[in-house]
Amino acid sequence: MAKTDSSIHLDWDQIDVAFLDMDGTLLDLNYDNEVWNVAVPAAFAKKESLDLEQARQTLFQHMGKIRGSIDFYSFDYWAAYTGLDMIALHREKANLVAYRPGALAFLRWLKAVGKRVILATNAHPGSLLVKDEQLNISAEVDAVISSNQFNAPKEDVAYWNGMQSVQPFDPARALFVDDSEPVLACASRYGIQHVLTIAKPDSAKPKRDPDQHRFAALDHFNELLPASEHV
Repeated sequence: MAKTDSSIHLDWDQIDVAFLDMDGTLLDLNYDNEVWNVAVPAAFAKKESLDLEQARQTLFQHMGKIRGSIDFYSFDYWAAYTGLDMIALHREKANLVAYRPGALAFLRWLKAVGKRVILATNAHPGSLLVKDEQLNISAEVDAVISSNQFNAPKEDVAYWNGMQSVQPFDPARALFVDDSEPVLACASRYGIQHVLTIAKPDSAKPKRDPDQHRFAALDHFNELLPASEHV
């Protein structure tokens, strides 16, 4: 679904499966940003006897080099690179794990009307573990398919080929919602018909500039429900 205007219209009779990203889509990205922008640099600075700005610069430069690769999302990779316990650091901020507006009600509506619901994520299993400890999000979907399973991030068509092998689907009758433009662009190239982004992935930051969106953006998941179903 290309961006045409501020309205989002979905014909649910034409959609069999909803692929939904986790971080920044169903869940507030503020949690992940706090972990990676604050907790990890602080712990790395302490371990390496660096000042905080040096630690942030070292980590962020390395993130930039590997962004879009499977290593970028891997707790195992970052544990080896930093010498830190990634799961412990994520648990330190676990009180921030929260659904985005309307996300949980939307998940339950999808299941109630008989749609297949797949959590399609780049998150490492360790990240999902911490979020499940807080919200049990895995119980709200039919399956969780991490890029870790295919050793290919969602930015790579290999992810969608892998998805097709474990959760066969018709791209023309699929919805995909994600906060990452490169991920959405890949899904669109694969042929997924209905592709949407998120206007405000992080509750602590302003809405993103709509002119920067290639795809139509939603703020509250109510926008995807029939008017009679708004909650």
